[in-house]
Amino acid sequence: QSSNKAKMQSMYDAIKAAGIRHPDIVMAQCIQETGWLNCKRCCLRYNNLFGFYIKGNKCKKFASKEDCIAYYKRWQDQRYPKWRKKFPKANYYHFLKYVHYATGDKYTREIKPKVSWVRKNLKL
Repeated sequence: QSSNKAKMQSMYDAIKAAGIRHPDIVMAQCIQETGWLNCKRCCLRYNNLFGFYIKGNKCKKFASKEDCIAYYKRWQDQRYPKWRKKFPKANYYHFLKYVHYATGDKYTREIKPKVSWVRKNLKL
């Protein structure tokens, strides 16, 4: 984890620069989906930082990591305002479940420690 800190910071900075809401939680999603940006047999080989899938249960492919971050921003922008209007006091974990990104409470339990790591170890 810590040996990857510079890479993690760079990724977080790109997520934040894209204007993505809740960048600390989104960075934790990236960590979860890519095994701390180290996985060999996941969607990362397709520049897919967030585990997006297409029909047929296949990893969505992106030309670059930047394209994937831009896709996440569009994905979030299409769903977030409507959800926020309906649930003005709910948190982002609720959003992830509501839009069926998180498969359940297990996902939330898995990313919360990663959110804590992001908040403790990266410059936000």
